[in-house]
Amino acid sequence: MDRFFTVEVLSQSINPQQIIYAAMHQDYAEGFVWAERDRFPDEAKAGELVVRNLLLGNRGHYGPLEHPQIVLNCGFFPHSTMQQIRTHRVGISFDVQCLAGDTEVTFVKTSGALHKVKIAELYDLWNNGEQAVRERKIRGRQGEAPGEYRRDCQKRLRRMKLRVLNEATGAFEISHIQDVMCSGTQPVYRLTMADGKTLDCTTNHRLFTSNGWQHMGDAVGLITDDQHHVLAMTQSCEVMCNGLVRTDALYSQKSWFVAQAQQGLTARDLAELCGCSIAVIGHWSKRHGVKLASGRQRGLKTVVGNGLYRDRDWLESQLAQGLHADEIAQLANCSIEAVKKWVYHHELQLNKRPPGTTIPWNKGRGGYELNLSPESRALRQLNAKQYTRRGADSNFWKGGASSDRTLIGAWTRQIAPQVHAKFDYVCQSCRQRGVELHAHHLVPVFADQSLAYEFDNLVTVCQQCHEDIHNQHREAEFAKNFQPILEPQSWVPKPKPNGRKLMTHPVKVVHVEFLGLQTTYDLEVAGQWHNFVANGVVVHNSFRYTGSRITDVVEGKRDVEEVFYLRPLGAYTDRQGKRYDYTEDIRQQDVEWCLAACKRYQERIHQGFSEEHARGIIPFDVRQHWVMSANVRSLMHLLDLRWKLDAQLEAQQLCELIWNSFEKWTPAIAQWYESNRAKKARLAP
Repeated sequence: MDRFFTVEVLSQSINPQQIIYAAMHQDYAEGFVWAERDRFPDEAKAGELVVRNLLLGNRGHYGPLEHPQIVLNCGFFPHSTMQQIRTHRVGISFDVQCLAGDTEVTFVKTSGALHKVKIAELYDLWNNGEQAVRERKIRGRQGEAPGEYRRDCQKRLRRMKLRVLNEATGAFEISHIQDVMCSGTQPVYRLTMADGKTLDCTTNHRLFTSNGWQHMGDAVGLITDDQHHVLAMTQSCEVMCNGLVRTDALYSQKSWFVAQAQQGLTARDLAELCGCSIAVIGHWSKRHGVKLASGRQRGLKTVVGNGLYRDRDWLESQLAQGLHADEIAQLANCSIEAVKKWVYHHELQLNKRPPGTTIPWNKGRGGYELNLSPESRALRQLNAKQYTRRGADSNFWKGGASSDRTLIGAWTRQIAPQVHAKFDYVCQSCRQRGVELHAHHLVPVFADQSLAYEFDNLVTVCQQCHEDIHNQHREAEFAKNFQPILEPQSWVPKPKPNGRKLMTHPVKVVHVEFLGLQTTYDLEVAGQWHNFVANGVVVHNSFRYTGSRITDVVEGKRDVEEVFYLRPLGAYTDRQGKRYDYTEDIRQQDVEWCLAACKRYQERIHQGFSEEHARGIIPFDVRQHWVMSANVRSLMHLLDLRWKLDAQLEAQQLCELIWNSFEKWTPAIAQWYESNRAKKARLAP
């Protein structure tokens, strides 16, 4: 197996064997199967029923197998393998998906506020650095020549929190960008939604619709002429948009919103009334065209105490008497800072106290003292002797405290993370996980100090249970009845802002128009969910061919075999049965040929050739990545044709990796396939 070959699951239908069971059951059931969904067999049992009643039954009606979908990302395979897979009944995504430059990509700040950046600006920052132009007087640390430059900011852009959609739950989450690319000039269309949102993209760009991922042109049934002008939109389409609009929310009612603004309510006031964030109120304020009060108070408008300090004549008379700021504040019943503020406001001068001694007042004092009169101090000492219980009479007496007690506590806190990992972060008293945890000495220090530094004498308990054990003197009882607990009884949920999740919602596309040829851009997203929010609409991350890998080979940043695929050494036969050997010498010649082609490619790029034109001279089997979607039936069809023993070597290895995902996805069906059809070159059902 080639060390670079990779197949990863992007998404897959949940409970696929249950879906097949439901479709199969509906074919023969008189009732509406959806109403019985609570009584469906579990996933494992559903798989057994599908195998027994559909596959082993040899009924010949295999339509139910086409409902569950799986999307695989295949990487680093030779171009010839990708071309072979495209000829079969599986969907391959290898199109240029692009957005117009004015499209706004949504990021989330640490505070929760939204930050939107136009994708054209994002591309400029990604490739050229920060917009502020700097000047380098001498050669840079990396050998950069002197002159004007823009500082690289890719690291900062990678850390920005990109809003993505969890396609399984419908809630928005956070991811990061991996690359920003320019896709050249392409025909761009504007989609207008029912709520006023617009999105400018190419027909090949994939949108997340109420029916799943679809190319824009297919989703709306777009019909165009030779000049790309729109002739008709033949299908109704709803695209999934950012946020969840509550039609019953007060902020969505313009008349109510205007009335509150006229009363002087601020965005914070309205957010508290509606139970939403300030950002939501700000959005609807712009949408309704209403300007809200800022809510900011200037310092001089706040009246504290009797307000005498605001009167210039009164302040001037007090200062003339020689009073200082603290004495004036006491007369005005306000703070010293308020007096200073108004003195400076009226352009008066404070009276300064004469400088005191050069010896600090607290020199030689180790702590603080209460300013008590001799009588109060004597009474305090008398009460302490009479009412404070000390030694064995104290409520906190544990048999005496060692002088090493502080060191024992410090060691326990330091070792606590390892203790919690040992017990899988589960409280050993209440069985809860997700709460604040403490490390507790099973045999207390006061009972046996020799066990204070024993790791095995420490157990994990939550803060509440720890306090209860000591406050209720249950140390001996807890130690006697202790049994390790690794399975939590409950998991305390992570608190969410305002207790709500931001969800997606469908909005209908009402109009499509051709905007002309525009420069378009692509965005590549990291993580499990390969999508992002563009102009408030959930779109798939984009991909296009770039030649950076080819030039990286010339510059020594990548190995030749990371970019081009060459078969391993060994003996081979052609289709006519003729044998030949692929030796080390021949393979090395091929490596050198690939390197020479990379150099020629780089020359063509420097001569001004486009990447698409220059790539025509590179070897055919450059490694490719692609996205492949399939259902259970088409996936078995692919395995039948390309997993057989006489299939192309690289195709067999692709099927081997696909099989790993297929086996985890539908275990019962995969077991049946392995026993009956795997590598036997039969056509799948």
